[in-house]
This record gives sequence, C-alpha cells and structure tokens, in this order.
Amino acid sequence: MKQSMIHQVTSRGVIQVVSEDRIRRLEICTQLSNLGYTVVPLAEIVLSPAPQHSEADVCVLLDAKGIAEYAFKAETLPEQSLIPVLFYPAFTAGQTRDARQAGGTGSLAGMVPFAELKPEDSLESVGRLLDSAIRYSRLSRKCTGLIQELNTRSTRKLIGYSQAIQNLRDRIADTIHLLTPVLVQGAPGTELALVAEMIHDAMFLETRPFIKVNCSSLTIENVERELLGYFTDEQSSYTDEPKWNPGRLEQAEGGTLVLDQMQLASLPVQSAILKIVERKEYLSPEDGLLKKLNCRLLTLSHVPLTELVAQNQFKRKLASVLGETTITVPRLNDRREDLALLTEYLLSEVARSEGTVPKLLTLDGLETLKRHNWTGDVQELRNLLQHVSRVDNGPRLDAASLQPWIGSEALADPEAMVGMTLREMEQKLIESTFARCGGNRENTAQMLDIGLRTLSGKLRSYGYPPRGGPDSKRNFTVRRAA
Repeated sequence: MKQSMIHQVTSRGVIQVVSEDRIRRLEICTQLSNLGYTVVPLAEIVLSPAPQHSEADVCVLLDAKGIAEYAFKAETLPEQSLIPVLFYPAFTAGQTRDARQAGGTGSLAGMVPFAELKPEDSLESVGRLLDSAIRYSRLSRKCTGLIQELNTRSTRKLIGYSQAIQNLRDRIADTIHLLTPVLVQGAPGTELALVAEMIHDAMFLETRPFIKVNCSSLTIENVERELLGYFTDEQSSYTDEPKWNPGRLEQAEGGTLVLDQMQLASLPVQSAILKIVERKEYLSPEDGLLKKLNCRLLTLSHVPLTELVAQNQFKRKLASVLGETTITVPRLNDRREDLALLTEYLLSEVARSEGTVPKLLTLDGLETLKRHNWTGDVQELRNLLQHVSRVDNGPRLDAASLQPWIGSEALADPEAMVGMTLREMEQKLIESTFARCGGNRENTAQMLDIGLRTLSGKLRSYGYPPRGGPDSKRNFTVRRAA
C-alpha cells in the first residue's frame, strides 16, 4: 500500500485550510498535520454541490477574505452541501461584518459556522474541537444521505423519468417532513391515492395508521359520527355498557388521515371539518373531553379547491387551511414519454393478478398508446390493459389488439355504467364488441365466450337483422343502451 493511502486511512479527518497568505497557511497546515489530520492547503475554498462528495470534513479559515468567499458560495449551494467552518484565529465583530459585506449578498447565518479556534488554545483542545467538528460533519452527511435514500425509495412507485414525474418526486420529497396539511390534486384517473401513500410511508419509519375517509359519502347527519365516533347498543361479553366505536380521527392518531374525494363534500360537511381542522381539537363523545388533533392531514381532490371556491361551492377558509401545501399530479397526456415504462409495469401487474405471462409491448402498440387522448389518465390505461389481457390470448400487445378497445367509454370512465340495469350493461357490452369486430359474429361470440346461436338471438332482440338477411353486412357502430 502506498504511503499516501496509509496516511489517508489512519487520518483523523480531512481539513481544508484556506488563506491567501502562503506562509501563514503552511504554518497552520504543519500544526494540523502533526496532530494526525489530512490537510488540504488552499488559496480559496472548494465546495461540492453534492454533500456525499465534499472535498473535506471541515474548513478552517485564516483570514477575512475566506469568510467573504464562503458567505458568497453559501448563497449558491444547498445548506446540506456546506461543511462546518472554524475561524482561526477568532475574528472581531467588525472584521466579520466587513467580510460579510465584502461577500455581497452572502449571509453569515448561512455559513453554518461551527466554532472558533483561539491562539491561546492548546494543541490538545484544538484537536478535540476539530474532532468534534469532523464527527458533526460526517453524521450530518450520513443523515442527509439516508434522508435522500428514503425519499428515493418512497417515490419508486412513480413509474417514469419524464421531467413532469421528476418534478412530482421532488415536490413529494419537499413536503414529507412538513407538519402542515397537504392537498394532492389532479384530474380523474390520476393516482392521487398513491401519492398519499408515499407521503405516509416516507414520513413514518414505523407502522402508523393510514386512515381514509370518503368525503362524498359524508352527510351532515353522519359526519360527526364517522369522524368523532359513536356508541352502539351492542353490549360486550364483559360489561353491560354500550360499545364505543372510535371515529376516524381517533383511529388515525399518530398517523395519517386522508380526506378523499374532497371536491364532492357538501357545504355542511365542509363546515364540520373546518371546525375541527381550524381548532386542531375536537370534543370526544366517549368521555366529553377535548382531544388534540394528532394526525397528519392529507386531502385528495380531482378539482382544484380554488376553482370550487370561485364557484361558491367550497368554503374559502377550509380551502386555505387544507391547501396550505399543494401537490399537483401531472396528467398522463403531459408525460407521454413515460408510457413505455408505465405500460410494461402495468402489464406485469396485470399478469401477476391473472396468473399469466406478461404481454410484450410492440413499437406499433406503443405508438397507438401515444396517439390516444387519455381522458381517464392512468386508470384508463390500467383498465385497457386489464381488458385486452383478458380477451386477447396473444403474447404481444400491438396496435391490432389495442385498436378495437382503445378509447372505449366504459374503459375511460368506469363510472359510466353506474345506475344501469344488468340487461342494459349486457346489451352495451354485446353491441360494442359486435361493432369492434366489424359485424363478424363468430369473432364476437368467441371474444364474449358465448355460443353463436345465443349471440344471434341477443342481437335479434336488440333489433339487428338476422344473419344473412338484408343489411346484415352493414357497418356497425357502437349504440348506447336505452
């Protein structure tokens, strides 16, 4: 092993010694080297934007110009990239003020000064102070690295590398450690719930409750019952007292409470929620005592709350409280470059759930997906891939297998069939499949997995001409069920 490498391994730490005075710099470098440190003599400061690749553990400044340079660079680098600073010898208040002014907009507070070395200090005390600064620097660097790794892990479920998705990852990382309520908004079909789960998982290293409340189902009669809890007449095996059912606020204590579908909450429900969120406490029906709101609040909305406020459909004060920190999930149409990775991921997900082999996405299939307008966003893509995987047994996902189904209203909006009878849903499915098969009854029957006679009988009941009759070979279009 080379002598320099041995010295690096046995070194107590790496120290930058910065001064324009070469003689003074050499004198201090010799003293610190004799104490067992690896010394880097510099005429000016060298800092790396990445904290993991900093050139030294600490920095020792020997003159006022070094302070000015460090103060200037502190304005251009993130705080976690800076290293502890030691002044040697100590500067007077006037000297530090002059140095700060010389550094332009540099702020001495942003320099993260650690301590001052005084000329009267013994070598032993200087060594202890340097060792303390080095330990602080290394622990701080390690902590920053762990936080970044944790943030990266928490956002791996966001598939894609487009600028829009990278910005979303950065935004999530910025809000993880905030204690203020967070509003996650995006178009229908965007994965708002996934973003909420990632924020929860990244914030709480241990198991904590993750409770969701569907605000669209809350009414003025049941909002307090659902949020605060209630007694039932059921009696337990051990006591004759009524059974207490904790509300969502109590269930989420110490964890995260998600207010889902907030855009559908009625005004009276909004008032009840505002009363709790604004006061940060609530009166428990169990014991009649005031309890603190001890959970992280995440709100999901498919419509910006500011738009609802402008339409007098949402309380301005509640929107201000819930939207103190806002994350906007980008549309799939705004990140089409992620379609290849996202489709392959969803195909693997579908294959696992179905117990099959994932389909291979072809180039023409990818081009078909890129040309489509994804009104239902990621949920529409997932529904499309699930449907094609079930009706098409081929090994590839190409344009031919996608074209009959892409853009289907039922796949784009799963709620389109809500309220329809079973007969109407059956008619809609048969007609749409018949039209997409170009009027070919054999292919339609095979795709629907029913008999050809059964299909012909269904079509006759819907008013289609019999097979081989007049107009039996006309071009069919999807018809809405009445």
